[in-house]
Amino acid sequence: MKTMITGVLLVTILSVVPAWALFESEKTLSEKATVSMIDALKTAELQVPGKPVEVNMGKDDGRVVYKIEIIDTAKKTRHVYVDAQTGKIHATK
Repeated sequence: MKTMITGVLLVTILSVVPAWALFESEKTLSEKATVSMIDALKTAELQVPGKPVEVNMGKDDGRVVYKIEIIDTAKKTRHVYVDAQTGKIHATK
């Protein structure tokens, strides 16, 4: 019984740790950025005119990006991904 509980606990821990290790902190990501958040916001607003309401930093397709949520002029929510190293638009959704 004790061996079975230990085994279940070990499997649970091993399945959680690798998933957690995939995430990088915003501090780690921001250290890789060469483009400021302000510049990324300006670039995003040129792509999608409207009002930015949220900015997050993360990874998309292996690149460090700013994910900028904009409420466009038609009142729809749009997401613009700006590469944090080049300053270019990575994607718009």
